[in-house]
Formats: sequence, C-alpha cells, structure tokens
Amino acid sequence: MNIGEAILFKYPTADPTKDFIVQNNGDGTPSYIAEWNIRAPIPTEAELKTWWEELQSTSAYEPPVQVDLLARELSQEKLARKQLEELNQTLGSELSKIKLQLLTLQGGQGS
Repeated sequence: MNIGEAILFKYPTADPTKDFIVQNNGDGTPSYIAEWNIRAPIPTEAELKTWWEELQSTSAYEPPVQVDLLARELSQEKLARKQLEELNQTLGSELSKIKLQLLTLQGGQGS
C-alpha cells in the first residue's frame, strides 16, 4: 500500500509537502504519517487500506472528448449571450420609460 496515494485519493486537493508527510526511516519498518496538517483526524491503518483498495478499483482517469469540451464551452457562451440580451432588453425598457417621463415633463412645462 502507498500511504501517500491513499491519502491523496481521499483528499485530492491535499499537498503532500504541506498537508501531510509520509516518512520511511529505511530500517525495514513500514512507512508512516510523520506530519498531519489536514483538518480531519489522522487516518487509521484500516481507513488507509480502504482508501487504497478504492483507489485500486477505480478506473483510470479518461480525459473528456474534445467534442464534449467544445459543447460545454458553447453552452456557456450561449448562456452568457442570453443573459446579456436580457440585460440589454431591461436597460432598453428602462430608457424608454425615462424618455416618456422627460417628454411628459417637457409637455407640462410648455402649457
């Protein structure tokens, strides 16, 4: 079992140089967690084994297909465009109201 990889499986954003340090003294004893700076209890041997087994049974990461990435990006752009169109429509409506108010005020002063 690789303790560091097991921990990273459970805490994927952890930094193995700051959040935890796994040490092996080279004297035949197993590796161990020398430092633990994650806001969670230090994992037990059983937890580490469970995480390691889950990691081993998880299929390898497959990058997304380029078409899927483009579709996602297009969808985000469409949403942003729709939001801008709605904002423009709202601003146009408000501007029309202000123009009407000005014309009404100007018409009332001329009488």
